[in-house]
Amino acid sequence: MTDLVPRAVYLLVAGRVDPRLDAGFAVAVMRRARDLRRAGGESLVLTVNVAATGENDRIRDEWIRRGVLAERRALRNLYDDLRADRSWLIEAARPLPAPAAGFDENIVRDDAGEPLVALPVVTGDPAWMRSDAAVTVYDAAGQPAGWLPGFGGLYRAWLNHIAPEAAAQTGLTPVIVCEARQIGEVLVADAAPPLDPALRIVHETHANHTLPPHTWDAPMADAWTSWLDTAARYDAVTWLTPTQRADVERRFGPEVARSFVAPHPAPPVVRAREPRVPGRVVMLNSLSTRKRVDHALRALALVRAEVPHAHLHVHGDGPERSALEALAADLGIADAVTWHGYDPDPLPALASAQALLLTSTNEAQGLVVVEALSHGVPVVAYDIPYGPRDMLAHGGGTVVPDGEVPALAAALQALLTSPERAAREEEAYASAEAQGFEPSLRAFGDAVREALSGPPRR
Repeated sequence: MTDLVPRAVYLLVAGRVDPRLDAGFAVAVMRRARDLRRAGGESLVLTVNVAATGENDRIRDEWIRRGVLAERRALRNLYDDLRADRSWLIEAARPLPAPAAGFDENIVRDDAGEPLVALPVVTGDPAWMRSDAAVTVYDAAGQPAGWLPGFGGLYRAWLNHIAPEAAAQTGLTPVIVCEARQIGEVLVADAAPPLDPALRIVHETHANHTLPPHTWDAPMADAWTSWLDTAARYDAVTWLTPTQRADVERRFGPEVARSFVAPHPAPPVVRAREPRVPGRVVMLNSLSTRKRVDHALRALALVRAEVPHAHLHVHGDGPERSALEALAADLGIADAVTWHGYDPDPLPALASAQALLLTSTNEAQGLVVVEALSHGVPVVAYDIPYGPRDMLAHGGGTVVPDGEVPALAAALQALLTSPERAAREEEAYASAEAQGFEPSLRAFGDAVREALSGPPRR
């Protein structure tokens, strides 16, 4: 498998990868790091969220428990690194005095309570990460020792420190895999200290770039507009579906970025050992308005008229839970819905299910679709941007027109009452195999090879 991706040490840079707070994004990043190791590379996940070492250790231990992280040191945090050794940051800092910016400051401290850095608190500005307001660096005696221009200066200094260290430890070329748009923008900025120009950056996208109505030419959030202005500066950009890549290039032209399609893979197939529970339908998602669980409830009410044993199991929590419980009662199906709340390990719930529902307004890929397929669970999903249509092209489910509850109900009813359920399960397994580890990593490896093949793009 060593030919899937170039032999390199991959530095996956993210804001945070808390499995409880960051859900599918965190799972995708951590699985990518694991898969790169399986394919013959080395990987480190690097996070820049402000947190105590104990809290970061809790996150590390959870990923170890899940079998995704090999050891604690493979998940590093910027401020944990500073608590261990700040000398590299003091060396990178500019001499005092730092320019006054007029912002409040968030003082990040070491384990003894002494200041490490003072971060500007830039409120009311969605582009806060691009601010060059001074980050003050403190020495071991708790005295100001220098400053850096904004979060970008801080992050670039950290990567300039980590990359050669990782290369020396592994003997491999370092490749930055940026997992967050705001971080990407400051890494490629023309500002001091600059990121080492020899470092190549592969940027993975993780979200839909449009606002409602999510057509190819729909309005975009300012954060996406800003990021697309920098997209050509990455050595490669990966999209999770061919449809999203096509929509972006249709709108902005193929020169907008050096683009590739590298979906997150389906997990290894897990064949059911026990019979499926008749009528059992599952949803694995947060209870937010974007997930439209209310559509699933309305569809279930229609299905129950013909399939009275149909029962929906919802694994996830969120701000809409009370309203959704009330809606289930109003629809007369309160006894047909089980609310499991937050589930740190929801995939075993797929073992007994006959169907998975996906009713989101939009996704980047919808990792849960390939997770369901890998468990032999056929999927009924709205035809949304992006993911379901691409991932179900190999079979294993049905897409219905976006937002049409009667069509959703009809497809679900047909699946639950089909005399060919065993064949549908086999189709789901086959679809998962076609979208597994090797094709995904090979596609990602193609992006990395292209990134390494020529001069840096910034």
